[in-house]
Amino acid sequence: MVDGALRLLEAAPPRMRGTARLALRALERSSIPSFSRLSPRRRTRRIERLERSGSMLARNLVLLLKSLCGISYARAAEVQNAVGSIPRCELGPAAPRPPLPPHLNPAALVPPDEDERCDVVVVGSGAGGAAAARVLAEAGLDVIVLEAGEYHDAITYSRDPIDALTTLYRDGGLTACDGRPPIALPVGRCVGGTTVINSGTCFRTPDGVLTQWRDRVGIPWATELEGEFEQLERDLTVVPADGANAGRNAELCRSGADALGLSNGPIPRNAGGVTCCGTCPTGCALDAKRAMHVSELPRAARAGARIRAGVSVDRVVVRNGSAVGVRARRAEGGTAYSVAARAVVLAGGALGTPELMVGQGLGGRHVGRHLRVQPACWVGARFPGQDVRGWDGVMQSWRVDEWLARRLFLEATFTPLAFGAHWLRGAGAAWKERVERYGELGIIGVHLADQSEGRLRLDRRGNLRIRYSLTRDDAARLRFGIARAAQIHFAAGADEAYPQVGGIDALAPGRERLIEQGLFSPSALRLEAFHPMGTARMGTSARDSVVDPAGEVHDLPGLYAADASILPTALGANPMLTIMACARKIARGLAERLT
Repeated sequence: MVDGALRLLEAAPPRMRGTARLALRALERSSIPSFSRLSPRRRTRRIERLERSGSMLARNLVLLLKSLCGISYARAAEVQNAVGSIPRCELGPAAPRPPLPPHLNPAALVPPDEDERCDVVVVGSGAGGAAAARVLAEAGLDVIVLEAGEYHDAITYSRDPIDALTTLYRDGGLTACDGRPPIALPVGRCVGGTTVINSGTCFRTPDGVLTQWRDRVGIPWATELEGEFEQLERDLTVVPADGANAGRNAELCRSGADALGLSNGPIPRNAGGVTCCGTCPTGCALDAKRAMHVSELPRAARAGARIRAGVSVDRVVVRNGSAVGVRARRAEGGTAYSVAARAVVLAGGALGTPELMVGQGLGGRHVGRHLRVQPACWVGARFPGQDVRGWDGVMQSWRVDEWLARRLFLEATFTPLAFGAHWLRGAGAAWKERVERYGELGIIGVHLADQSEGRLRLDRRGNLRIRYSLTRDDAARLRFGIARAAQIHFAAGADEAYPQVGGIDALAPGRERLIEQGLFSPSALRLEAFHPMGTARMGTSARDSVVDPAGEVHDLPGLYAADASILPTALGANPMLTIMACARKIARGLAERLT
């Protein structure tokens, strides 16, 4: 178990490694005699007291250590066999596997020894970069896509969660926002980006959000994306989760919502007829999920785009006041490599795009600011004696959209054991027992379209630092959502719920209002987030934005952004389809200018 935790820390950013060292030192000094000299029983009691502590620092240091140890413990074959939670991916009996575009040829992804030239170089291969590259290539332009991560697919994915974290994720999956509370922010770093490891949820942008972008932000085409959404849904085979085959976790969410008279329904996904998808966070075992490396990137390649993996871009080349290419380094050997281009499209996501711009002083004073993350809370509940076995169904399957006016959306999302064990309270034998009963858990994720904001900057060593401040109003909205998720669980038959609020171990039915009415500060919440956006936001003026409605940086012709960083506000929905639709719109405009 220790070896696995150390492997994760080796991939983590320096600050996270420092935090882990601090956690271990604090734990060692938290008792007399020191922690390592206590008996196993007293160690367990000490960890449980720290976990219930009124100190945010103590609670979150324990959470960090539990996450490292929990992943390492839950990856063991004997643990998975005992729980019965071996990850797998299957198609429904009446759903023949839809045809996939040809996989990319890994040999063709190796950057050449010499520098290259093209019409447009796209930095990043996730939802935005892949969508833009396809449109540009199909318009007849010569396109090169650069990706810092490596290529993996169903042939090479590892089912070991630590292998997956260190090969498919930035920072080994340990990227996080500093703040009160700190918030985990895992994002992808591989060919296809975060689409390779997300749940495949494909919501259109809510109409009210698009109207706001048009009327208040000044993006004239914001309400003209219908055609883009339709095309994407066809190409990605987006269909609603099949309620009859989505699994018990979906059934419990639906039955609880129905019992309470709440608006609910299936989640649209880009995985066709898949009815069991417990491998999403480690790469779809069938590649039936239409991540970018099996959908848009192969289509772009067929149109002539060249895709290069293992290339880290260091800077944008600026000449005579315009962007004319990029300088980079190959992962293999670290040798220099550059691409000259007529235009540069940044698509490294809401972290990677501003990271590159801030490091070079590009884009003006709003670069790296206005970070939204749509913070989320894991709310589990125990259904005693029931075989929920959420890993046997669709990972993200059912939604409750009753409270969109409150900026809340709830989604039944069954977290695989390796990624969810650390949310279970307790230590020692009590925690082990909860792990063994993981099959009795139902899980709902509570997500908030946040008004809180964060900021990205680089420290003196060039390392990315992310700061995010959750406001009291947003914390109150999240607590309301947590209480409602608990109510849904109880209405479906749960006997206790786990709210992830400091000082509360578990809730009994009828006690969920404690979450709303208690005097909890934002730091009492234990949160994670999966939807960073807004760090190079779009607008009409450099006074309050970074790129114009065409996606071009206000003060640097030839430099564009087409990813989550340009989104002006939080969405209130999973953002993949929005990112792709906006990237396609920007790419169409760029293609018209260059052809």
